[in-house]
Amino acid sequence: MFDEEYIQKGVTCFCFDDSWMHDFVTRDDILKQYLDRSGALTVYVALKLKEYIPKNPTSTVILKLFNNQDSADIVFEVCEQRKRTNDRKRAKASTHTFHAHRLILQNYSTELAALCATSEGMTPAIVDDVKPEVFRHLLYYVYGGEIGEEDFVQHAKDLINAADKYGVTNLKLEAEVWYVQSTKITIENVIDNLLYADAMNCALLKEALMDFMVEKKVEVMQRVSFDDVPGHICKDLLAAVARCGDVSSDDDDEEEEDMEKNYSKMRIGDLRQKLDEKGLSLDIDGSREALISTLKEHS
Repeated sequence: MFDEEYIQKGVTCFCFDDSWMHDFVTRDDILKQYLDRSGALTVYVALKLKEYIPKNPTSTVILKLFNNQDSADIVFEVCEQRKRTNDRKRAKASTHTFHAHRLILQNYSTELAALCATSEGMTPAIVDDVKPEVFRHLLYYVYGGEIGEEDFVQHAKDLINAADKYGVTNLKLEAEVWYVQSTKITIENVIDNLLYADAMNCALLKEALMDFMVEKKVEVMQRVSFDDVPGHICKDLLAAVARCGDVSSDDDDEEEEDMEKNYSKMRIGDLRQKLDEKGLSLDIDGSREALISTLKEHS
């Protein structure tokens, strides 16, 4: 009934229907806790109609077309290599077939449109660089389906790779979140993950790695080699230092009053959210510098 973000921030909520009404707040609490810097109190009001209103069925209709052989006008053959114990024998390929619709794929991304262009009529388009189960998840997502937590955890990295290759941006970013949450960063794997994050333009993963290195800075300095790390990553490291150990200056108060322009210290998730709020959802997959540059252009 009320936006979850406001509830998480501790904003007092009231409901005036027949179900419940609670959590009144005193005037003293309002003066102490809920006023902004100018002394204003912001009140959010959410109204909900009691009558049942059916949802728009379009998304459900499209999802039912997923892998529908009767209506499909393009076929994908996804090849999976089977390993043999005898290296002298050629490995046999296991082929998985998926049916899809050009109209949906061609309007989703230029990369999927290019994939469709590799096939004429119902001649199968060959996909040999993505695991079959990962390609199935990718197509299901394109048709509006939701991928479960277990599948994200199991295939997070493969989903990042496939979604990046075929331009399914939101799937890539969602898989990146799950990869960050399910991966334990250690001294032993921090550089490999950092190089991967830089190569795949995974800004959120890179941010998590930078936070780890700042937190474990002494151990990182003693045990980690940075010989293969590109120099441009230094900006991300400095951003992590600024977040974790904010050094005060005479301009800090002015910067805090104008957070809209204080992008350099913002977290990747916040930068992406601001871009999305400005209607720039197509630009949320990029490096920290690219996200900040786009925000400044549209401020």
